[in-house]
Amino acid sequence: MRVDIHTHSFPAHKAPEVITTLVRKSASRCPLTPQGNGTMADLIRQEREDGFDRYAICPIAVRPEQFNYMTRFMHALSSGACGEEAKERVIPCVSLHPDDKDAELHIQTLIELGAKMVKLHPYFQQTRLDSRKMIRLLRIITEAGLPILCHTGGDISYDSDPMAAPLQIVNVYRRVPNLRMICAHCASWRHPEAVRFLLGRSIYVDLSYQKQGGTEPTVRAFAEKHPQDFVLFGSDWPWGRPGKHAATIASWDIAPSRLEAIMGGNAARLLKL
Repeated sequence: MRVDIHTHSFPAHKAPEVITTLVRKSASRCPLTPQGNGTMADLIRQEREDGFDRYAICPIAVRPEQFNYMTRFMHALSSGACGEEAKERVIPCVSLHPDDKDAELHIQTLIELGAKMVKLHPYFQQTRLDSRKMIRLLRIITEAGLPILCHTGGDISYDSDPMAAPLQIVNVYRRVPNLRMICAHCASWRHPEAVRFLLGRSIYVDLSYQKQGGTEPTVRAFAEKHPQDFVLFGSDWPWGRPGKHAATIASWDIAPSRLEAIMGGNAARLLKL
């Protein structure tokens, strides 16, 4: 099984505006080149063409009330309203906001609807990873039994104020027992110290990155040297083409059994696919 743990899609009527806005915001820091139009239909087509069996679409709750959107998203997936291929292949991922006062109740509702993972984004949610509010939410999600995919490192749409730096990651892993948090991008953008503080620890990472961002050597170090069970493939589509990104990783110095774990085995086990 080949699994892309980290993708995004947007409603068809909003996708052009979202893509345009993100390209504009990133232009002066790390120019983005979309690999698709940002819709679920285009994502499904590309993942199929590139040979991926399952893929997580990772929404981000930028306001507490977007819990209602998450329930609608889950209903649309499970009912087949998004299409039979989406129902079969999309990994149900949801998001909660750190200001959600009913997060305990909401996470249980989403689990009952089939949620397999929660996406958090300290920059888009404007909450530091090691803040009291985020620690509370991390504990709630972890105690409910779900893994978390969290944006870590800097963000190419924002200035350099650290919201999810490597030392913050170490801190939350110490403060949240049994945490299973996948650190997107290996926390590498603007944080070369990720290798010193994270490499070799039992901390999950995904290998998504932007080639023009200068972080490929850091991400490659995690792919080759991090504990095998804690490395997962992610494309960050529409900002990376799954097949092209997978081919780059396959060209590195990685043993076949390790590559198989990275490309799907670890995700299948973590998400119980």
